[in-house]
Amino acid sequence: MKGIYLLTVITAIAVAGCDGKRKENGCKKEIITTVTKTGNSKNKIADFYGTYKGTLPCADCGGIRTTLKINNDTTYELISEYIGMKDGIFEECGVYRIISGNIIELTTPSSGEKTYYKIIDSGVALSDSTGKTANGKLAKHYILKRH
Repeated sequence: MKGIYLLTVITAIAVAGCDGKRKENGCKKEIITTVTKTGNSKNKIADFYGTYKGTLPCADCGGIRTTLKINNDTTYELISEYIGMKDGIFEECGVYRIISGNIIELTTPSSGEKTYYKIIDSGVALSDSTGKTANGKLAKHYILKRH
């Protein structure tokens, strides 16, 4: 039962970033803040900057083709394409910070909404604020791989 609840929460987080509007002009640069790293400074995740891609599960479409770009200036760009849905491409930009040493907290400036990805060996996995990720058969579908 806990696994189903976690899966529901993670799916809700993935979909929550969508404000129902397609952004035609791309992302505007937001105010740059400093990255807050906690924990051991010799952490193996020091080089997490880059582009991550994958297809997240979607309850009412063929999946959410996702591209997440983590920049070294504490900004991110997130493109979510809802496969098979008309006007289903959404772009969002904002700032991020590292919490608990291995969790990327994305913040959408317009809404203040937060989304979390846990840094793992093969990329990043959609998670909750504590770093808990989906488990079981569907766990691999919540991972974006580094490109």
